[in-house]
Amino acid sequence: TALQFFQLFMLACVFLGDTIWNFVPFVDRPPGWYYGIKENGMAAVIVVFLVVPTLVQNMTTSGAFEIVMDDGIVLYSKLHSGRMPNGNDIIEAMAKVGMKMVSAEQ
Repeated sequence: TALQFFQLFMLACVFLGDTIWNFVPFVDRPPGWYYGIKENGMAAVIVVFLVVPTLVQNMTTSGAFEIVMDDGIVLYSKLHSGRMPNGNDIIEAMAKVGMKMVSAEQ
């Protein structure tokens, strides 16, 4: 996503310094905002390592939990039911598709 690209670019700016601009096409010198980052290095590190990862994680987390068969049959979906499955939910879902419980004592 755009935030992940931004995070990688900012990490490159923090660790590579002025040499990062040699790899950016059509840029002959660092832009003005880059010097602000250099002057406030600790703030840049906090943003890159704490704020941006939190934003990336919050935007990519859906809370989904699904049990899916190889052929695409969904046995259980937290998004559909609104809750996490318990043991009985999983056993019932597997029984619906023809799976049987096997006793360990045979």
